[in-house]
Amino acid sequence: MSIFVLEKIYAIIDKQRFDKLIVEEDGFRKCPFDEFENEQKQFFPNEIVQLYAYMNQVANLNALPEEKFHPYDNGDPREYEFKTKHLRLYCIEQRGGKIVVYGGTKAKQRNDTSDFRALKDKYIRYQQDKK
Repeated sequence: MSIFVLEKIYAIIDKQRFDKLIVEEDGFRKCPFDEFENEQKQFFPNEIVQLYAYMNQVANLNALPEEKFHPYDNGDPREYEFKTKHLRLYCIEQRGGKIVVYGGTKAKQRNDTSDFRALKDKYIRYQQDKK
């Protein structure tokens, strides 16, 4: 069984809180966002910096153009997507901010979206089961 934990992203400091989703399974901890960042910074380091800049803008309640940040789905919780030329970052809404769930690339967006939603659904079920 998976256990989900939220960890604050300390690089994002402003009015909204940004957390990243941590998955604990079989005694191992993994963070899809950290794995994405570590993998992609060797290929697109400037775009990783851009994603953090976009998150800081949103955390400071500044508007971004839709091609950089937009609601991805009106579900509950609401989904959001941060975009650069090659990278995608998928988040969900939480009280007072966002939870970064998954990161991917434009080239694999269809698969990444499915993986993001599957992980999001597991997290939501886990939260409901805790109540």
